Amino acid sequence: MKEDRTVLKRTLLRYGGAVMAVVLAAVVRVLLGSVIMADHYPLGPYFLALVVAAWYGGLGPSLVALILSVVIIPVFERGMEGSHFGWSIDARVDSGRYMLAGLAIAFLGGRMRAARSRAEANAARAEHALEAEQVQRERLRVTLQSIADGVIATDPRGNITALNPVAERLTGWTTAEAEHRPLTEVFRTIDNTTLNTSEMPVVEVMYGDSLVHSDDHRILVLKDGTTRPIEQSTAPLRDERGKITGVVITFRDIFERKRSEAQLRESEERFARFMQQLPGLAWIKDDQGRYVYVNSAAERAFRAPRSELYGKTDDQIFPPETAAQFRANDRHALSSSAGVQVIEALEHGDGIVHHSLVSKFPIPGPNGKAELVGGMAIDITERREMEQALKEADRKKDEFLATLAHELRNPLAPIRNALHLLGRADADESAREEVRAVLLRQVDQLARLVDDLMDVSRITRGNIELRNERIDIAAVVRQAVHACHPLMDDRGHTLSVSLPADPVYLDADPTRLGQVLDNLLTNAAKYTDPGGQIELAVNREGPEVVIRIRDTGIGIDPQKLPYIFDLFMQAERRLDRSQGGLGIGLSLVRNLVEMHGGNVTARSEGLGHGSEFEIRLPALPPATVEGDRGRSGMRRQPARALARRRILVVDDNVDSARMMALLLKRSWGQEVEVAHDGAAAIEAACTFRPELILLDIGLPGMSGYDVAKDLRQRPEFERTVIVAMTGWGQDEDRRRSREAGIDHHLVKPVDTDDLEQLLAEQGRHA
Repeated sequence: MKEDRTVLKRTLLRYGGAVMAVVLAAVVRVLLGSVIMADHYPLGPYFLALVVAAWYGGLGPSLVALILSVVIIPVFERGMEGSHFGWSIDARVDSGRYMLAGLAIAFLGGRMRAARSRAEANAARAEHALEAEQVQRERLRVTLQSIADGVIATDPRGNITALNPVAERLTGWTTAEAEHRPLTEVFRTIDNTTLNTSEMPVVEVMYGDSLVHSDDHRILVLKDGTTRPIEQSTAPLRDERGKITGVVITFRDIFERKRSEAQLRESEERFARFMQQLPGLAWIKDDQGRYVYVNSAAERAFRAPRSELYGKTDDQIFPPETAAQFRANDRHALSSSAGVQVIEALEHGDGIVHHSLVSKFPIPGPNGKAELVGGMAIDITERREMEQALKEADRKKDEFLATLAHELRNPLAPIRNALHLLGRADADESAREEVRAVLLRQVDQLARLVDDLMDVSRITRGNIELRNERIDIAAVVRQAVHACHPLMDDRGHTLSVSLPADPVYLDADPTRLGQVLDNLLTNAAKYTDPGGQIELAVNREGPEVVIRIRDTGIGIDPQKLPYIFDLFMQAERRLDRSQGGLGIGLSLVRNLVEMHGGNVTARSEGLGHGSEFEIRLPALPPATVEGDRGRSGMRRQPARALARRRILVVDDNVDSARMMALLLKRSWGQEVEVAHDGAAAIEAACTFRPELILLDIGLPGMSGYDVAKDLRQRPEFERTVIVAMTGWGQDEDRRRSREAGIDHHLVKPVDTDDLEQLLAEQGRHA
């Protein structure tokens, strides 16, 4: 396409130039009519235009210029002063002469243009041929330099024309020394079987016109007389016309390969002896899958003598299923440089199927290519059983971690909602008090969950400890409904709650039972379309309290209903519900309900028909709670009047330190200073002289233990009360606190009632 555009452009320039030459001649004739003598040279400019068109454009453009000038000459000449051009006989004679002369000029110009084009083409071809020859020589030089084998090139007479660096190194001859010498003088070989001088294949290549490959039975005699085993091939060199212009010999040093082959044979013998001594199975197959070696253990396992196994394949020895297992990955082992390990079930000689660790690996042949595949098998039945036990233990660990993560996330929803309510300007005092109660309950739950995490023995057993107390089920239901209301309001659900007229008391853990209801209500909200209905009903039926939660949601697939309480069991995933499925929550519900001595069941008429969950828990007899009716737990004691004291708060968590300082100042009227690291704590203590220090243990620079030890060595702090307030709460941590001189060890988050009681007691002692 590009060449076509170039040709078109040149053609347009040639013909356009011819037209412009004629037009320019006419303009010159008109402008210089008085200068140009009309009687002697009236057509002079036009002749000049024809010459230019013929020289630049050739025959075609000059003919165009001639025709155009014949057309426009009468038009311009008739109006010229002194011009005799017109319809006279002289004018016609002049026109005829002009046309004949123009044809002659066009013909001669075309010949000159053609000759010039041929000369330019010949020059371009010659230049291209020279460049191609130079490129070919450079390419040959670079190729010879980069080839890893030795390369020698000769002319048609067998004299050397080039050696690459590898050939120089292998023969001991440099290119300057070997150039123009006969090939037989520089590249002399002998047959390593007859030890006679080998015939050069150059003559056969030159006259037989073929590519000759030699075997590896040649020994090259170097310039210094030493020898090396080589492998060579010879091929003709041809020019562009196919004529043979020389010979190229390619050869390589195979000394290392020969040595490797000898070492391989020795290694195979050692390997055979080694495999025979192995306690497990050992065998070798060729690339066709035929057995070429088996040890005695394999004979017993395959239940066939060695003589019957040699040359046979797996299909000829084993049943189809066993043969397929035994043959697995053989091809991959042949094409791989590393061992391939697979676990297979093999039937040993005792008739029992054992799990075996089968290792397959390639064995290279003399040419370096993998021609054999070796295999070994070791009975790992006991190991598999141990692995299964470890997997089961790991599964239980994951189950516990999943349960723990789910428990830790549950309190975050009411905490987030409570904080949102606190930030509203229209929140009245009663709302703030309710929010405060929610925050306290949820923080207490988080603290207890963190305590659960510290009990390692309980974690490994998979137990969750219940902290039972006498509770009114209505109070637990109200708290759960309160926690789930924001989600239901957001989705526009209608929640109806039915509670018994009389209190129903349980011996249960209120936090865990609240989790059960939270999970069921949250699931109902998640899997019920906006505007749906959710019902929660609590009734006493004999010795049991029955809690039923119904919804008009997506329902449960009948095939999944029997497994709905299994861990990680998922409901149908839908694009409009991105909250996951019934994977962890329902498993936790069942475990917690069963730990309370109850049971939980699920019912659904199928997808799109909603679902119902029913919980049955043992209730306390009415006589047991008759005298306690109306009591709902301990009432918070009024705040004590605390004496004003100097207190130093040390905590690297800036938010934690600021909140504690605000609590001490605004709630209890204490004088407070704050420090955020060990060195700052000691400096503040020396200047502030606190009466009580609330000291975090995990501090940057120096720990809280080090701070306490430093202060106790100073006489002014011998009687200062130091209280550890830390997240480290194990027995070892408490022991280290005592050794450092710390008076009390409180675990975060510290209960404010406990802290207030401690401050009051210290005030009385003071």
